[in-house]
Order: sequence, then structure tokens, then C-alpha cells
Amino acid sequence: MRTLILISLLFVGIYSSSLSQKVITANMVGTFSDDVAPFLLDNKWGFFDKVGNIVIQPRFKVFVNNYSDLPYFSDGLTAIVDLETGRVGYINKKGEIKIAPVYYSATSFNEGVAFVGRQNDHVLIDTSGKIIAQDFVAINGYYSRFSNNRACVQKKFVLGYINKSGKFVIEPKFDEAEDFSEGLAAVKINEKWGFIDTLGNVKVDFKFSNKPNSYNNGRAFVQGTNNKWGIIDITGNLIVEPIYHQVFNFSGGYAVVSLMDEKWNLTYQIIDINGKPVKVLAKPANSSETITILSGFSEGLAVAMKGYKKGFIDYKGNTVVGFQYRELSPISCGMAYFEKFDEKTKKVTRGFINSSGKEVILIEEPKF
Repeated sequence: MRTLILISLLFVGIYSSSLSQKVITANMVGTFSDDVAPFLLDNKWGFFDKVGNIVIQPRFKVFVNNYSDLPYFSDGLTAIVDLETGRVGYINKKGEIKIAPVYYSATSFNEGVAFVGRQNDHVLIDTSGKIIAQDFVAINGYYSRFSNNRACVQKKFVLGYINKSGKFVIEPKFDEAEDFSEGLAAVKINEKWGFIDTLGNVKVDFKFSNKPNSYNNGRAFVQGTNNKWGIIDITGNLIVEPIYHQVFNFSGGYAVVSLMDEKWNLTYQIIDINGKPVKVLAKPANSSETITILSGFSEGLAVAMKGYKKGFIDYKGNTVVGFQYRELSPISCGMAYFEKFDEKTKKVTRGFINSSGKEVILIEEPKF
């Protein structure tokens, strides 16, 4: 009798688990941002939440700046295209028009502002649609997203930074310039890179021949003339010589790096902000137990691969989600896209798992 009860309970558990998974029919899906993810069905975009509920039915044509981009929400809004006029506006996460589609182009919101294109210029708007700055850049000029209350803007073939009033607070004089991160931005003058603060003061001298990575956790990776990467601190002091073959930026005080020996063998390490290895993953190159780390840390987890199957590891290198997926994206908003191939049935299951590996949402192709 005990055995029958256990079997019955097991059946109930499996049945309940299958019922808890939501199924989304889609031709294509994107990653989660602002707690929702986009999906394409019949050439129209909609959005679903982390439980798998469709919060916006697929009825919109969306606006993206690059053909390879997928739509996403930021600051509660995403850009859409009016099907009749071809003009661009914004909807909220209920699918309601919040900023009328009257613009020729639009960027995603960041720090509460976005660039939108009119017929002859660009302007800055806030999330209510109010124009807060204009007359700062020609229509064909380059501009970046806002970060640390600064956006990089091109003027007469050189780059500077504006604030949210559209005023240049760092005059255009740079040949190349990156977004601010932790109060510093990498900029290039006369073939050399350095870092400036949000007032334009030089904080790290112009001494790097190759473009550095942005600062995270008070550290930045810089590339030496040997094409390998080292680490500098917030003052520009070199704390680790250029020895790394590949690097992913710091997150949560840890970073993923790799080293290559004279036989082209890679050793992956998880290091702390001082470059001290927390975990070394060194195995023979032909071993099925070799672990390769494929991403940096996102929300405390990194994508890793063993035996051609992918899973998640934590800061200490512990396996959090087992190696069972043929495709796995980094965690975003606590969710990750996966694809899993069943060797017996030859079927592919795809959808989204949470950070503990539970399959929450399944994606199926349209039947017709």
C-alpha cells in the first residue's frame, strides 16, 4: 500500500509540474528585460512575463536601431511603429500607447530619457514624452545611451558628452569614446586611450594602444601590446600584468578569465578583484569532464559547458544548474532561454528556466 501511495504522489507531482509550465507559441523569442520578454508570431511582436502570461498580445511592429537587435522594455517602455504612418512611439507594459508615434526614429530609454529623431534633428524626451533637450546634434550625428547622467554625442567628427539638458559638459575633442561606468569613461586621443571622469578630468593617463574594457567593481581589463589582458584599479595602477587570453568583466566582485599555454591549451579561472584565482578549471583538452566557461557572471551565474552540454556555475565554480542544454543564455531578470535535445526521441525542447533550473515556460513553433 505504501508503494502505491508513493507512486500516486509521484504521478501527482509530475502532473502538477507539467501543469505549472506555461506554453508560448512563437516564431522567435528574445531575452527578459524589465521582467518581460518579447515574442514574434505572424510577423507581430508581443510580450510575456516571467510566469508565462502574455501581457501584450502579438500585434505590434517594433522599432530597433539595428537589424540584429530584438525589442525589449526599459524604464517601462519600448518603441513601436505605427502601421499606417510608419512613425515611431512608445507603449507601456500593458500595450497602451504612452508616447504618440510621431517620430522618425527612437532609442530605448535609459536613466529616464531617450533620443528620438524628427525630420531634421534629434531631441531628448523623458518617459512622459516631454522634450527636455534639443539643438545639440545633427540628424546624422552619433549618440550613445545615457549612463552616469552622460551621453556621448558627435559634433564635427569628434565626440563629447552632454547631460540631460542637452548641454555639452565635456567638450567634443575625442576620436573615440565609450559610455560611462562607475563614473569613468574610456576615451581616445592621438591613438591612445585613457579614462576621464564625468567632468572631463583625466583620471587614467592616455597610455593604452588598445581600447580598454569599462570599469566594473572598481576594476577594468586593459589589453597590452602582447594582445593579452591585464587589470587596472580605479586610479589606473596595474594590479595584474597582461597575461589573460580572454576576459569577461567583473560582476559581484568576480570575473571569468582564461590563460593559454604554449600548446594552445586553455585554462579557465574565476578570479577576485585582485586577480587571485578562486577556482581553476584545468582538465586535459580531450577529456569529457573539461569545463569551459562561456560567459561572465550575470546575477551570480555564468554559462559553462561540459561534454558539449551547457549549464550554470556560481562564483565558486560550483554547478548550480546541471549540464544538460545544447543552448543556454545568461540569466536576465532571473530567467534564461534554453534548448534541450532528447537523444531518445530526437525532439528539441526550448523555453525558459529560472536560476534554479526549473523549466517555467516552454516555447512551441506554430503548427500552421
